Amino acid sequence: MNLDGINVLLGVKSPWQVTEVKVQEKNQVIDVFIDFERGTHFPCPSCGNLCRIHDSSYKRVRHLDVIDYRLYLNIKVPRVNCDRCGVKVFHADPWSRQGSHYSRKMEAKIIRFCKEMSMTAISNELGEPDNNLWRVFHHHVKFNILEKFNFKDVTRVCVDETATKRGHSYITIFSDYDTGLVLYVAKGRKMEVFDEFYGWLWDNGGHPGNVELFSMDMSVSYQAGRKAYFAGAQVVFDRFHIKQCLNDAVNKVRTEEVKSEKTLKKTKYIWLKNEQNLTAKQKDMLREFLHESSLDTARAYQLKSSFDMLWSIQTRAVGPYIEKWIEKALGLDLEPINDFVETIRDHFDGIVQSIVTGVTNAVSEGLNSLMQLARARARGYRNIENFMAMVYFLGSD
Repeated sequence: MNLDGINVLLGVKSPWQVTEVKVQEKNQVIDVFIDFERGTHFPCPSCGNLCRIHDSSYKRVRHLDVIDYRLYLNIKVPRVNCDRCGVKVFHADPWSRQGSHYSRKMEAKIIRFCKEMSMTAISNELGEPDNNLWRVFHHHVKFNILEKFNFKDVTRVCVDETATKRGHSYITIFSDYDTGLVLYVAKGRKMEVFDEFYGWLWDNGGHPGNVELFSMDMSVSYQAGRKAYFAGAQVVFDRFHIKQCLNDAVNKVRTEEVKSEKTLKKTKYIWLKNEQNLTAKQKDMLREFLHESSLDTARAYQLKSSFDMLWSIQTRAVGPYIEKWIEKALGLDLEPINDFVETIRDHFDGIVQSIVTGVTNAVSEGLNSLMQLARARARGYRNIENFMAMVYFLGSD
C-alpha cells in the first residue's frame, strides 16, 4: 500500500511518519502505524526543554471508518529523558488527546451524533461501549462548553426545575435570561442550590453581586435560597406559574360545582384554555355558560379573564388594578379564589415585577421541553451526572 497517500490522508508530517499499514479483511479492520523519525527530540511536558527519547510504546485509537473498514491509528508514544525533571511521557501527538480511545476527528463525530441520538443508539451505530462514549461527552462539556463561557456579564437569571426520571428526582437549572445559555445545573430543588450557584459564579469569573434579577416559580425553597444568597436581586415570578395557580383555582371551583350542576361535566378545558384556542363548538358552549352568570364557575372564569388584562395595562396602573381585582375576587366568596388571593398577597412584589418588566421563564421552559425530549429519547438516564451534562450540552447552543 502507498504510504505516501496515507500520510496525506491523515495529515502526517515530520517528525511523524507512517511506517506500516495492516489490513484484516476478515475482521474489516485497518491498522495504521505511526512512528517518529529517528533522532527526534520532544519537549519535556513539565518544563518544556527539548529532550532525547528514553523509550516508547504504542497506543491504539479508533479513527473515522474507511468505507466499511474500521480504521485504527497505532501511535508511538515516547517517554523523554529530561535532565531536570527525569523521565516523562510525551502525550501531544496531533491525532488524539491523552487518555482517549478515539482520535480527535472520531470524537467530533461522536459529539455531532449526540445532538440527534441517544448514547445507546450511538453505541449501537459505532459498535463502541457507551461508557467510553460518555467519557468523550463529559470531556467535551467540561473543556469546550463550561470553561469557555463568560460569566462576567450575567445579570438576569432564570431558575427552573426538571425531572430526571419518573418520580421525585429533580435537578435545578440556572440559565442566562439574555442569552438562553445554561449557567449551572444542581441536584435537587432545595434552597441550597442557590448556595451552589453563588459559589459557581465566584469560581468561574462571575460576580454574584452582579445578578440583578431572578425569574422563577413561587417555590418556597427557591424564594428562601434567593433571599439567603442573593438578597439584593429582584424576584420576578413567572407569568406561566402565576396563571397556572389561577387556573387551578378556577378548576377547583368547577370541580365543586359540578356535583350540583351536571352540565359542567367534561368542560374542564373550556375554562382553562385561552378563548382563541377553543374550537367553534367549545366557544359556543362557553358563551352559553357565561350567559348563565349565576354559575360560580362562570364568575370565576370572568375573574380570570380580567386578571389577564394586567399584562396589557400601563405600568403605573398595575398596583391599583391588582388591589381592585382582589376586592372583586373576595366578593365572590369562593374558597379556591380566596386562596389564590392569599398567594397574590404573599408574592405581591414578584407578581408586580413580572407584569412591569415583562420577564418570563420562557427560556427555561423551552429548555425544559428540550431536556424532557432528550430524556424520552434516551428512555431515561441511569446516571444523573450524565443527564446534567446533557443539559449543559443542549443548553449551550
